Amino acid sequence: MTLRSLVPLLAALCACAAAAQEPAQLMDKMVGVYKHRFMSATITPGKGPGEADEPYQAEDVIEIVPYDAGHVYVRAHLDFYNGHTCDIAGMARYEQGAFVYHDPAPSSLPQDPPCALKVSVEHGKLTMTDRATPGAPASCRAYCGARGALEYSIGMDKRRAIRYLGRLKASREYGKAIDDLHRTEPQTAPGPAR
Repeated sequence: MTLRSLVPLLAALCACAAAAQEPAQLMDKMVGVYKHRFMSATITPGKGPGEADEPYQAEDVIEIVPYDAGHVYVRAHLDFYNGHTCDIAGMARYEQGAFVYHDPAPSSLPQDPPCALKVSVEHGKLTMTDRATPGAPASCRAYCGARGALEYSIGMDKRRAIRYLGRLKASREYGKAIDDLHRTEPQTAPGPAR
């Protein structure tokens, strides 16, 4: 093997090694729980604007847990005015610099694109979006109430370790996410016992 043929081979090997590190680096940056508490309100029927609001403590919670080298479990509960929420959970696969959850169920709204939720780190914030491009329609509207949306960002300084990991991994949502992943990506399912 000549030096001339060795250089492209080494360059390709380095590129593959760097590409393999990308999901792990992003995973390390984002794994944890993010919480944001704030005051929200519900409308009381029969009262005028301003006096109609009944305040309550609301909380946005995003959990990200590593599953394997290319997947993370993502669960988001977001609160909005008048008690509306967004709730979504599933396994997100690493794709072009972000983790993306693809809902295995077809959209319940025929005019909507299939649900895809992108989770990334941008400008020091954990960012989620269900829009393919900024002007595109929201693809995961079925997971949100009328006032809710899966356009969200929260500062990385809000990230904390998940102290309840055993309970989270025993949850119905986590089990369903694993089952959905193995059904849609059979290569991720454990092999037969040997």
